[in-house]
Amino acid sequence: MKINGFILLLAAPILLASCATLKDNAKYVLADGKYQLQTGKEKSLCYVENNIDSINIYYLPSKAYTNLPVQSTVHILQTYKLVMPSLDIDILTALFKIRPQIANVLPTQLNANFNGNIYIGYRKDIYKIYYTKNALGNSQRQINHFGFSGGLFFGLSNTALTPSTTNSGIATDYDGMVLQKGVAGIFAVNKLTIGLSVGVNNLLDRNKAFWIYEQKPWFGLMLGLNLN
Repeated sequence: MKINGFILLLAAPILLASCATLKDNAKYVLADGKYQLQTGKEKSLCYVENNIDSINIYYLPSKAYTNLPVQSTVHILQTYKLVMPSLDIDILTALFKIRPQIANVLPTQLNANFNGNIYIGYRKDIYKIYYTKNALGNSQRQINHFGFSGGLFFGLSNTALTPSTTNSGIATDYDGMVLQKGVAGIFAVNKLTIGLSVGVNNLLDRNKAFWIYEQKPWFGLMLGLNLN
């Protein structure tokens, strides 16, 4: 039962991420809503409205707007930069962790244990709308998305407990459950979300006093799915 409970706890973030894929589009595509518009050195508030064949950018508080069609026979030179700040809630997993050397015990370690984390931070999404010429010489609308985020994470992982990782404090090898927490910086390009993190682990059983990595920092490469 303990093993099954452990598996369920670790699998929960992945299950949540699977459910979240239906909600992800709002972060990755230009959705209707208020944005900060940057054109050159000027900044203003605007409202974006998506239509089937065009995007309308309304200049608030007036109702004047610019229409940006998917395609135009007129060459459009203007680039529009739309910025949206938001609360960021993600599911993150550390693809791997680098654990620094423990003097006189173990050299630097590279771990790829299964793990899942909840991440909460401040995010800024940037959408750039511009036009390029297609094969027919018409202007074709392009939208690029970039996102930046910084925040905190916490979650669960497993780790190998052996005599060498416990200073011979245990005699039998086993996989222990650990709580992990830390800070992360996230960068998103379109649908790819990746980041760097610094974290610590706490073993959740009676052998935490022997574990050489208890509360020791590690550095990781994070991959994420957005929940909001």
